[in-house]
Amino acid sequence: MSQARFITIPFKIEGAHGGFSVVSGMAKISRAGVVLEFEAKVFGIMKTGIKEVRVHLKEIEDVKNKRRFFKYTLEIWLNNFKTLSEIPTKDGRIILQISKDDRPRADEAIRILQSAKSESDALEILQTPVSRLFGDDEEIKELNDE
Repeated sequence: MSQARFITIPFKIEGAHGGFSVVSGMAKISRAGVVLEFEAKVFGIMKTGIKEVRVHLKEIEDVKNKRRFFKYTLEIWLNNFKTLSEIPTKDGRIILQISKDDRPRADEAIRILQSAKSESDALEILQTPVSRLFGDDEEIKELNDE
């Protein structure tokens, strides 16, 4: 019996909640998706309590690692607004600031997610009936009638 492999990366989200809070947390990344555990400090003093948000692999649209000035970020785009609304975001994406020391782990996490997403997409295509891949039955009938 094998355990699910995941990578844990500490992160920060600065300027959350209109710029009044800083969020600190841990991202647990595996082939199944991402689990974010975080807590915000409003005005640097009041803690909001620890929150956990699970992001399924199918909800992840894209994931990238970027370097901005002296900061490294792990950016995640989602296709589910409900999940997105549970997490402090900027411009419709989750931007996790990570330390320079954790960048290799973030790179590995990205490879894991992209590989799992590619396999999931391929499996979905293989399980989809051909008629759904190329259009609905009405479109096929129109082509046959011509």
